[in-house]
Amino acid sequence: MVYASDTPKAGDAPKAGSFILGRTFHGYALQVLIAVNIAMTAVGVSRSPAFFSQSGARTFVLETVCALLAYAVATVYLARTRGPYWDSILTSAFVFGVTTGIFEVMNVGFENGIPLVVRGPLLPIGFMLLVFTSWGIAGFRTTRSLNSVRAGILAAVLSAAICMLIAVTAGFVVEFFLAPPEPTYVSTWAEFKRSGWTDAGAFAVANTLDSGFTHLVVAPIVALLFGGLASLISQFTHSKTTPISQ
Repeated sequence: MVYASDTPKAGDAPKAGSFILGRTFHGYALQVLIAVNIAMTAVGVSRSPAFFSQSGARTFVLETVCALLAYAVATVYLARTRGPYWDSILTSAFVFGVTTGIFEVMNVGFENGIPLVVRGPLLPIGFMLLVFTSWGIAGFRTTRSLNSVRAGILAAVLSAAICMLIAVTAGFVVEFFLAPPEPTYVSTWAEFKRSGWTDAGAFAVANTLDSGFTHLVVAPIVALLFGGLASLISQFTHSKTTPISQ
């Protein structure tokens, strides 16, 4: 299928070149975040000497590192794509991914009293709905722009991936460095008591890694649902309003 936006126009070369340069910078930025997360995983584990003596501890490390490496491979692949079709998808993904990533950083901060304590069950729900809706908007707008449901779904899923990469980075910084949970507090958790682990500090590290892995894997799936629905709505409403050529 050929898109109207794929047809090169006069004067497009400088714009395309500048976007490729920006895309390269964005790719490097994401790779840096991935590397930082892997490094923080290593630091967090090294700070708990008893970590690997706990049952199943290696699984938490492998899951997180493998998810991050998968993100790295995807980032390298996307950085090599070319053409107006991919330019539009990635532009939308970066805009909505970074925006929702900022929302998630705010949510992580408020939950941990940084810079101020904001409590209440409605806060995380509100942020969650805001983020999910934003991924849907990314899909809706991209589908309308390119007249492609697939493009809209890709934009939504990539937005979620960028968002969660930022959010996991913030979460690791808080949990490993700024406000790590006290072992005495962790020892009161029902999850810890059921786990069979004997070291509360090690369990806190595993809990952080598990949370990061879950967010990295589940977020694109959620975006697939929200973005897919929004993209289908966009395609349907666009086809209803587009006059049939005679």
